[in-house]
Amino acid sequence: MTLLFLLACTGPADDSGPADDTGPADDTGSDVATISILAPVDEATVCGTPLVVTTEVTGITLVDPFPDDTDVPEPGTGHIDLSLNGQEEDDWMFSGEQIVVTDIIDGYYQLKVELSSADHTPIEPYAGDLVYITVDQSVCE
Repeated sequence: MTLLFLLACTGPADDSGPADDTGPADDTGSDVATISILAPVDEATVCGTPLVVTTEVTGITLVDPFPDDTDVPEPGTGHIDLSLNGQEEDDWMFSGEQIVVTDIIDGYYQLKVELSSADHTPIEPYAGDLVYITVDQSVCE
C-alpha cells in the first residue's frame, strides 16, 4: 500500500520537469498579449455619457486600426475592440488603454474588450476581458 502511495505522489513530478517562471511567450520569444479591465469594476453602476473604460494592455503595441483589411499589420501591434451585450459599433475600436464612449442608454450590460491586429484579425492566443455593469444617467456629474 505504501509503495502505491509513493508512486502516485512522485509520478506527476517526474513528468513535469523543472519549473519555468519566465511567463508565457509566443514563438518570437515576446510576451503573449493580454488585456484587463481596470475600471469599471464588475457589477459597478456607472454614467453612460461618458462611459469611461480603463484597461491595461501588455505584450502588444496599440495602434490605430486599419480602415480595411488590405494592409498587412506590423507584428506585435493591434487595437482594442469594445462590445456591450455582444453588440459592436464601427467606431468602438481604440488605440489607447483609456476608452471613452458616449450616449450609452441606461441598462445592465456585459462590457467586453478584446485585442485584435490592426487588420481586424483576432490576436492569437485570444486576449480579452469582461465585466458586468449598470449604466444609470442619474450617477453622472
